[in-house]
Amino acid sequence: MAVPQVDKKMLGELEVMGFPAVRSIRALHYSGNSNLESAINWLLEHESDPDIDQLPLVSREISIECGDTSSEVRNSVQGMSLNLGMHGYLTKRNRGLLLRFTDYRWRICIHEKLMYSKTHAQARKPEEQTTAGSQKETSEVERELNANEHEEEDRKRVLALHKSKRDEEEKARGRIRNQLQEDKRERIQAAKDVMEAKRTLEENQRKRMMESRKAEQEEEKRARERIRQRIEDDKAERRRGLGLPRENTVASAPIVTLAKVKPIEPVVTSEQLRDCLRTLKKNHKDDNARVKKAFQILLKIVANIVKNPEEERFRRIRLSNPVFKDRVGNLQGGVEFLELCGFQKLRNNSYLVMPRGKADVALLNAAGVEIASAMENPYFGLLSK
Repeated sequence: MAVPQVDKKMLGELEVMGFPAVRSIRALHYSGNSNLESAINWLLEHESDPDIDQLPLVSREISIECGDTSSEVRNSVQGMSLNLGMHGYLTKRNRGLLLRFTDYRWRICIHEKLMYSKTHAQARKPEEQTTAGSQKETSEVERELNANEHEEEDRKRVLALHKSKRDEEEKARGRIRNQLQEDKRERIQAAKDVMEAKRTLEENQRKRMMESRKAEQEEEKRARERIRQRIEDDKAERRRGLGLPRENTVASAPIVTLAKVKPIEPVVTSEQLRDCLRTLKKNHKDDNARVKKAFQILLKIVANIVKNPEEERFRRIRLSNPVFKDRVGNLQGGVEFLELCGFQKLRNNSYLVMPRGKADVALLNAAGVEIASAMENPYFGLLSK
């Protein structure tokens, strides 16, 4: 390959105009060395080509002289055959010599051409190998850089994914831990409430038992006093029948004034409340939804009185109320449970009333605990005899 031949005069004019020599040669070659205007137009049109600064190469014709040409060989062979014929030597042996001579000359010519081609190829091979090697090395470096960049991106992506997953797991563990702590606090508070209600119920029962014993003692004392008074009356009657004077009992017998005794109220226990609820559940075991509504109404009534014991509208229930009558009044055991809690029927049986100041908060709390237990236990009232 060789640099193409261009017009030296036009090349000099292009260089004077400021165009580089390589671009000028390329423009003159591809514009056909026709004129200066065509070369300038070509430069302006191909200014952005990637190979604008590379010299164009054209193939060069190489003439190889390998001794005699084919015509010369043919002439020499003809001359040799003519000489051999003139001298009478064109025999069978002479014809063989002539053929060997011709073949030898052609072999020498072909050998010289092959040697020249091989030498020229070896001269071009280092340059091609150098160019190919540099391109290969550059491509390998680029591939390694791209591979390193991809590996770095993959590593960052994996680290980000691992970090986000770890954060999500930490948040989930925190939520579970908070939920467990909240459940634990609720269980502790529920246990405290149950223990407080139980303690209050036991204290109330103890007070009731003490009041009951005290009332029994007073009743026993009054009974003994009545018996003694009857004995004294009988003794005075016998003395009067015998004609004896009346015995002065004013000084001997003290004057007893009977105090007004409060009526003894029966003590209601948790077992009685539970039995009443159990009876209600057993009598209507085929209608669980109705029993559940009745328990809810009873719990609401008890809770309202505990929260507002002085509110009269919570301590007064109209028995003819359609809602109360349908959900509680018509169920055997509903009204009885309210009576155990302290409600009383009026004379005309139209209202259930809890007298002012008679609301026993401890008893109502115990009733609420029993109702809640009956609602939570699905087998309540079904396993007992």
